Amino acid sequence: MKTGSPWNARAARRFEDPRIIEFKPRPRSGKNRPVPPIVDPLLQWESDEYRLRMQQNFLAITVLIIILGAGLWLFHELTMSSRTLLCVEAGQANCVPIDQRGMIK
Repeated sequence: MKTGSPWNARAARRFEDPRIIEFKPRPRSGKNRPVPPIVDPLLQWESDEYRLRMQQNFLAITVLIIILGAGLWLFHELTMSSRTLLCVEAGQANCVPIDQRGMIK
């Protein structure tokens, strides 16, 4: 039988190695301490995201309304131009459209 260092001494030497971290249990003090409520960390991010999404939706609707208005105006102008061109090609003399107020466009 070997008479060297006992097993406990070998374990104590193992923790002297700087590469090994010894974990110690936390002290249990204040069992009646109030536990803070669990707050979802994504809740603030989701509300900010919701606000940003609503702003983007509003901007998209505004852009679509502008595009629709421009398209309707362009359609009206092209229709009037087409009617005037057909009138001129037909050889008629009075092809200028007259506004409702009696003014020439």
